[in-house]
Amino acid sequence: MRISLAIRSTRTRVAGFMVILFLAAFGVSGLATWLALTAPVEESTQARLLREASQVTGLYATHSRAQALKLIATREKRPTGYNFLITDPAGRRLDGDLPEQAFPDGLTTFKWKAPPLATGDDDVRMLVMTVRMPDGVRVSLGEDLERSRQLQVSFLRTFILTSGAALFIALAVGLSYVTRILRRIELIAATADAVSAGEIGLRAPVRPPERRDDIDHLAIAMNGMLDEIERLLVSVRQVSDDVAHDLRTPLAHLRQRVEVALAGPPDFDAYRQALNGAVEKIDDVLATFEALLRIGQLEAGANLAAFQPVDIAETARSVAEAFRPSAEDAGHDLSVVAARPEIVQGERSLITQMVANFVENALIHTPKGTTIELRVERIGPVVRLVVEDDGLGVTPAEREQIFRRFYRVDRSRTTPGSGLGLSLAAAVAHAHGADIRAEDAAPGLRIVVDFPAPVA
Repeated sequence: MRISLAIRSTRTRVAGFMVILFLAAFGVSGLATWLALTAPVEESTQARLLREASQVTGLYATHSRAQALKLIATREKRPTGYNFLITDPAGRRLDGDLPEQAFPDGLTTFKWKAPPLATGDDDVRMLVMTVRMPDGVRVSLGEDLERSRQLQVSFLRTFILTSGAALFIALAVGLSYVTRILRRIELIAATADAVSAGEIGLRAPVRPPERRDDIDHLAIAMNGMLDEIERLLVSVRQVSDDVAHDLRTPLAHLRQRVEVALAGPPDFDAYRQALNGAVEKIDDVLATFEALLRIGQLEAGANLAAFQPVDIAETARSVAEAFRPSAEDAGHDLSVVAARPEIVQGERSLITQMVANFVENALIHTPKGTTIELRVERIGPVVRLVVEDDGLGVTPAEREQIFRRFYRVDRSRTTPGSGLGLSLAAAVAHAHGADIRAEDAAPGLRIVVDFPAPVA
């Protein structure tokens, strides 16, 4: 079983693949080197024999036959000489040490067993060049190709030794490298297992930027995913706590109304009043759950496939007109600044609801006489929507929290609302790929939403 697991392991497979790849590359390079070494040796032998044959022909042209044969025999006995055979026109040997046979004119190769050229009974390969003289004499010059064979044997021996050493080095280096890679992958897998077991804050190790590779990018991507999962889990826990906290009050009031109505003497008017109050509280609870459901749908990307061009400037003007009577009744000054149409891709109803939430939030949570201004403008690659008031504003710490579900600043606890308006607006902005933030208007609060401008 252990052997089977070892064979199936990634480490063994990768190392085996590297060895096969190495052997294939080394074999191809060895064959190419073999051909590059042996072919020039035989080519140089041929060239040397052709040169000697030309010189022999020259000797015959400038000397008598006897003198030419003597010179040929003298050259043969030199350390760098050659074997030869001289035959008369009838084919009888006149001189030389090559076997007496009819060599064809030109270059030919044959094997010969002939001490002292051969070792033991090994065949000797010889390259023979035969030329015919004007008087009919044939001169055959031969050279042993043993040097080429010895070179091949020496190369083969060296190749086997070096390939064995290189294979051992490749195995060692490959196993070491694969082991390091798999150890890092195992750390990432162990991190995922630990997170699954409940250690949600654990992250995969990542090397410094100058040393990062693909595995580090994988770890970074997984860490980003874990960060998002942790954020969502924290959000779920926070929503659960906030729902339990914020819905407990209306439900407690609802129970109190019913108990008060039931505790007194039977009274139809008291029952009707209690039921009307109960309906109001239930409507508040249902509105809260509807807002939560809508936020969840937006965060999940539901109903966002049919984006159409939306004029943010026109949307801001229509929302301002709808809220203008309420603003005048509350003593607020509501205005819109939009010089020209600004088109973005989105869902009109959602963007309208987002702008309405901003305006409603400003109307409810600012004192009488506050100026509320809506601005729409194109700034570089974004279309910016700004809703700004000169009211009391919020503290820097609160500006970081106002887009949370159910979050309400302390002075707004007594005003109607569930604390989901800005959360829903933020969900709409994120669903449209927009950046949303709260800024200090000094005095007052400024909500900024940057929509990506469509490419012309």
